[in-house]
Amino acid sequence: MVSSFKLSSLKQRRPQGTLQMGNGSDLFQDHGFDLLLCENHLGSGLTFAGLVFIFMIMITSLFGNTLVCIASVKFSYLHSYSEHFIVSLALSDIMVAVFVLPFDVIYWITFPRWPLGGYVCNLWNASFFLFLTASVLNLTAISIDRYLAVVYPLRYTIWMTSKVAKSMIASVWLYSFSIAILLFFLLDPPKDETYSFDLNPFVHGFLLIGNVIFPFLIMMILYFKIYTIAKGHAQRAGVNTMTSSNRALSVTSSRTTSFGRELRIAKMLGIVVLCFVICWLPFEIINVVILIDEGVETCAVELVDTVTCWLAYLHSSLNPLLYAFTGSEFRRAFRKLLCRREWRTGAELSHSQSNAAKRRPAGSVSDMKPQEISSLHL
Repeated sequence: MVSSFKLSSLKQRRPQGTLQMGNGSDLFQDHGFDLLLCENHLGSGLTFAGLVFIFMIMITSLFGNTLVCIASVKFSYLHSYSEHFIVSLALSDIMVAVFVLPFDVIYWITFPRWPLGGYVCNLWNASFFLFLTASVLNLTAISIDRYLAVVYPLRYTIWMTSKVAKSMIASVWLYSFSIAILLFFLLDPPKDETYSFDLNPFVHGFLLIGNVIFPFLIMMILYFKIYTIAKGHAQRAGVNTMTSSNRALSVTSSRTTSFGRELRIAKMLGIVVLCFVICWLPFEIINVVILIDEGVETCAVELVDTVTCWLAYLHSSLNPLLYAFTGSEFRRAFRKLLCRREWRTGAELSHSQSNAAKRRPAGSVSDMKPQEISSLHL
């Protein structure tokens, strides 16, 4: 999972191929492949673009996910079990922006040296697994929650209690921390100021399958079932309207409503699944290919490797858009948090109405019902 998230997977399977040049710089070679020469071939523009892109992801991820957390705490109408999962997802993405991406910036700036030492290198690798695994598993928990709510609406309130929701979230983080701690002790600290991710291929394959591929398949299956059941409900609603009225206007309106509902569901679920596929599947494919055959690595593969790494990072900043901005409650909460003028205007209007009600004497005309007002004119 992590073999591509730095500039090259080749840099992660050393230092046995490290050569010292006369000027003191490090020249990385593996199977006759000159990585430093390859990076020079890719150009300094790629490094600059990578730094800009990472900084943008850091800012947007921090802003968007922090906004989700504040809105969930501040507004009572967001205090549901579904929002608990979304907040957990937002926290994992915030941690990626705080504890993973800054080290990536250092890596890009100081390559080919790693100035922070071997244990910090292992801590960075473990943090990558911790927070990105938590992010993926939180997405899976959200999928399970939505599946139960749509497929079993009557039993959902019985099954999805506060205790169950908190247990699911705790399980996500417990598993993620366990994997990260295990990984930290499995990795040998690199030496000679070099970056290294030297992990047993079987363990690496297990992490790929268990942390990304398997959760991805679960989400695909659950969202497909949600769409199938929602489509069936929409079709039955159209049939019921047609049988209850013979008017063409009613039939047309029912068909339009049914199609619109089906289209909205398909669009929402399609965006969720498609975004995950775009951001993670290329990243995992290149990891699997390199894991199976290390000899495929060329400068072109390095470039693809880097781009898929950026896509994986990008997913953390897109989560607020996918799981928050698509909900009307979150949109309303964001408007209140961001549009302070609107927030003050609404508060002042409510305050003025309250004061007016207090000043208004009992029995005034404004307190009377319409029937009572009309009787006065008689």
